[in-house]
Amino acid sequence: MRVTIYDKNPGVGIQQWGLKLSWFLGCWFQKLIGKVDQYYGATSWADALGWLAKQEGTFESVQYWGHGSPGVVWLAQKACSVHDFSFLKTKVTPQSIVWFRVCSLFQGQKGYDFSQKLSNLLNCTIAGHTRIIGPLQGGLHTRKPSTAPSWPVDEGEFPKSWWPEVLRWGNNTITCLATKIPNGW
Repeated sequence: MRVTIYDKNPGVGIQQWGLKLSWFLGCWFQKLIGKVDQYYGATSWADALGWLAKQEGTFESVQYWGHGSPGVVWLAQKACSVHDFSFLKTKVTPQSIVWFRVCSLFQGQKGYDFSQKLSNLLNCTIAGHTRIIGPLQGGLHTRKPSTAPSWPVDEGEFPKSWWPEVLRWGNNTITCLATKIPNGW
């Protein structure tokens, strides 16, 4: 099964409302074209993890669309630790991919540590971005269990490799409409 969860409560303000709407429409579009089997707008980590736990069988892929920062995934303005994902061990296989479509999760040493701990915990491939993302999503990388990261620790950090908002593609860029990670990323 292929599922996507998005943050239904990212914060206040018109920009956050716009993000929530774009995440919903992106999930709806992926389901429409047959790239995901189910999607869900979660209001908290307990809500998201509870919904995932109720799904039958194992996951081929799990995507999460929301906010992130180096080594931290956010939902409803609350951080989720690596340990919070431990229940997924019974829901994923070594062929599964857990893809965090959030800003800067894999950036810096905190990003290295998060990707290593989670890929080893779940024994599957973890994907994330080193850059601030939007319609163009740069800095996409994957990490398999017990492997070294394939990206430089300073990728995406200001000012060394910072990109203006209109030029956020950087390296390993896909669009928000992409539904598959290219081989080798």
